[in-house]
Amino acid sequence: PFARAHGCALSSGFLVVAGFLAPCTTRAASMAVAKRARTKILRPEDLTVGTPVIYGDDKRGIVCDAFAALDQFWVRDPETSELVRSEEGEIVTFGVTDLLLAPSVVPGARQQMSSQSARVLVLGTGEQMLRIIQHFGAPDLSERREPQMFLAVPCSNCLCGPKCGRFDASSAQTCQPETCPLLQLAGSGDGVEQGMWELAQSLRPDFADQINLRVYHLKQALEQLGPDILKLDGYYCLSSVTLPYGIHDIEAAAPEDQREMEDVRCHIDIGVTAEGRAIDGESSLDRTARRVLGEACGISLAEPLWEEDVQFKLRKLLGVDLPLKYWDGPEAKGYVLILPSDLEAAPQNGLLAFKEPKAGKTQSDWKQEQDQFQNLPKLPEDWIRIKSRSNGQMYYWNTKTQTSSFEIPLPEGWTMQKSKTSGKVYYFHAKKKQSRYDRPTEP
Repeated sequence: PFARAHGCALSSGFLVVAGFLAPCTTRAASMAVAKRARTKILRPEDLTVGTPVIYGDDKRGIVCDAFAALDQFWVRDPETSELVRSEEGEIVTFGVTDLLLAPSVVPGARQQMSSQSARVLVLGTGEQMLRIIQHFGAPDLSERREPQMFLAVPCSNCLCGPKCGRFDASSAQTCQPETCPLLQLAGSGDGVEQGMWELAQSLRPDFADQINLRVYHLKQALEQLGPDILKLDGYYCLSSVTLPYGIHDIEAAAPEDQREMEDVRCHIDIGVTAEGRAIDGESSLDRTARRVLGEACGISLAEPLWEEDVQFKLRKLLGVDLPLKYWDGPEAKGYVLILPSDLEAAPQNGLLAFKEPKAGKTQSDWKQEQDQFQNLPKLPEDWIRIKSRSNGQMYYWNTKTQTSSFEIPLPEGWTMQKSKTSGKVYYFHAKKKQSRYDRPTEP
């Protein structure tokens, strides 16, 4: 039910290896770097692709390419996604001594932070979730990250149990573990693994036996979205997993942040896709939302996808009534983004960039051309076959839900089941009372 970064199917992903840097461009040491006290001595291996950093005169950036063996790193601007360049226009190659971890990684690092924050919840297809999780890489079980990993939760399963309480930011647990579907999924073998628990307990040894698994800001967002999210069949909610802050991080934090870090964010939390405070120089929370999405999961979305008109049309097309935005009091603004299933995704400056597809045949065109597939098994209602523009591979498209699949849809009446004893997948037809292990192609 979940997709996470571990293997090669939807339930897992691959570690994306950073590319090699050119041996020498302009060395960052030639830039004027302000002398600042470090809260942590960095090693080259601490800086991986996607790590938020501070460089120069307290400027914020994201590591977009790294080669630790040479102590060379490229950094991009989180708002423009452009590589950091010198005044002469050459790409700046940083060394570990030129960089500091940004506040989202080390809470004690100082930067002008606003009390306002942005949260982003991304909804997309299974293929899109897999691409994002593969790009993010396997979860780090050695030290705390922000976030630690991602889970792709089926929208049809985004609900709490009948005995679960309302979201309460200060509560250790508002869900009933025995009856909450979300909590059960998150705690299953495809969710938060044992190594994550062990790391969380090592971060807070004083609180180890009281750490809970909580459906945290994800629960709050789902309460704002309402029941229509359950109608998004074939779509997933990209949810982050964060761990408690370590004792040293709490001690290094600003006094006004320490209580929340120690007493509130002290559990394994299932949250929205990305969240973060606004920083000095950001003109609006819209800009903050774009930045934190890139910092958290390393993706960027084409500007039209952020437009309210585009998001409203997507909701109308999918037949769901979901808010475009929501507020958590006056300080935190949430953005709910649905990704069209036909987006093109490709690496760009260390990010996985989602863009509108190039012009090609429309859905209506393909519906008129289904005769070319007449020798193949008949598809269920609302499904058509389409050939990819890039490689000619055939896939399946649901004209009603606007979702795609590379597996042939199950004929009417058939459902996919999993044996409780053997764990094997089989197919069952309730009306015919028939079961089989091979995937059926006829009703």
